[in-house]
Amino acid sequence: MPKSKQKLSRNDEKILDALMVNARQSLIEISEKTGVTRQTVQKTISKLEKDHVIWAYQVVVDEQKKGFSHFLVLIKRTIKPLDGKVADIIISRKLEEIAADIGITIVTSAYSNGYYEWVISFMATDIRHAKKFTEHVKALYRDYIADIRLLETLFFVKKQGIPNPNVKNLKQFV
Repeated sequence: MPKSKQKLSRNDEKILDALMVNARQSLIEISEKTGVTRQTVQKTISKLEKDHVIWAYQVVVDEQKKGFSHFLVLIKRTIKPLDGKVADIIISRKLEEIAADIGITIVTSAYSNGYYEWVISFMATDIRHAKKFTEHVKALYRDYIADIRLLETLFFVKKQGIPNPNVKNLKQFV
């Protein structure tokens, strides 16, 4: 069975859920919350890291407090088949280089199923930089883009599964 289709055990699920709430907690804390021994927690985390179920550990940051805004670019592909050029651009990390040159931090980049087939989530200092980045994306993939939309995130209710501690401030956005 391919690794991407492996079934996770109940212990795997409980440990992952605990890590997703707080990846900084100790093995003992995870053990107490999940009812799994500390040794099993340690072995399970090592196995999940080795199998790339866990890719990394990351801090959830409020971009606005760093002087950034969060944006999404939604891309609809043309019917033109993808060729080696697109794969070369993706593998070369050309988009990340362009982003870095204009002060953009790409948070996620994902292919999806639906009207928009590619979603790029990124941070920029302002809408002007976000539009500039979007224009670069259009230029880089011009033969493969039928439609492209730029959205600015106004408020995260939840990010990476973590509820926003500033949710009481939501009223100013609705």
